[in-house]
Amino acid sequence: MRQVLLAASLLLTSSSVFADVRFVLDEAYPPYMMKSDGKPAGILTDIIRAAAARMDANKYLRLEALPWPRAVKLTEVGRAQGLVGAYYQPEARPWVQTYSEPLLIEQVGIYCRKGIANPDWAYPTDYKGLIFGNNFSFETPGYQFFKMVEAGDITLEEALTTEQNLMKVNLGRVDCYVQERLVAEKVIRDSQLDNVDFIGIASEERSMVAYPKAWEGPGAKAFIEAFDATIIEMRQDGTIEKIISGHTGS
Repeated sequence: MRQVLLAASLLLTSSSVFADVRFVLDEAYPPYMMKSDGKPAGILTDIIRAAAARMDANKYLRLEALPWPRAVKLTEVGRAQGLVGAYYQPEARPWVQTYSEPLLIEQVGIYCRKGIANPDWAYPTDYKGLIFGNNFSFETPGYQFFKMVEAGDITLEEALTTEQNLMKVNLGRVDCYVQERLVAEKVIRDSQLDNVDFIGIASEERSMVAYPKAWEGPGAKAFIEAFDATIIEMRQDGTIEKIISGHTGS
């Protein structure tokens, strides 16, 4: 592993391709991704920065926190080289050429207003006829969920942030919402939302960096290999676990 990282790093530092590598992430997805004092912050930001430091890549790897729909679009058209925090969703994002090693594993939960859903229900089929909130451009609810939306079996109303969607659930303006558990439960706790129930787990998702097909060539290949080797090393030596614990206190 160390040899792979060293060889890739030597190629990176000798390549003029890396005058600029742009990674984009969500500005409103705490504790994983956010903007603080105008700069990227959160668990995934800290993981990327720690990896960049090990790769000696800080001089050319640039992180930006943006509204998620804009981050997705910039990556799709090749104006950003990596979309941080992407799940593996080939049907929704056919423009992705490959994904990084998982940065971490996220649990995606189902949240509904009190009395509307049963913990024994199968997701998403038993939720037919309900109104769901979702963040714009988020594919978190999954492929089968969106097929039901297309068929008219589930009604979808989108908002920009987790806070907005959970507030709509709390006020009864939508029935349910699917979101990563740490993200959702922080909002529920901080905003004291008392009409929102956790129903169950929809899925467990690998949170990765998605690289677009528009970014290609030997320089891109070298970077992707070096980044993967670094993430594996950080996972094995406990660095990623320490970063997560620093944000969650667990």
